[in-house]
Amino acid sequence: MHCGSENVIQNIVVGQQTDVSPIGLKYRKARIFYGAEQMYADLCRNCGTVVRQYVENPDRDWDIRHEA
Repeated sequence: MHCGSENVIQNIVVGQQTDVSPIGLKYRKARIFYGAEQMYADLCRNCGTVVRQYVENPDRDWDIRHEA
């Protein structure tokens, strides 16, 4: 932890308010369709550091960007 505290809130939903599309890791649902896996975070209450970000289902066909 950044500040050394153990005062952590777990399982906070990562989201957005201004757009209807979800924020999350992009994965392929079908050949031409994509989805976004909901992300969650654990947050230190004392210093505001995001300790961890994660998804519930890591077994997806992730859309990985390949550098040219």
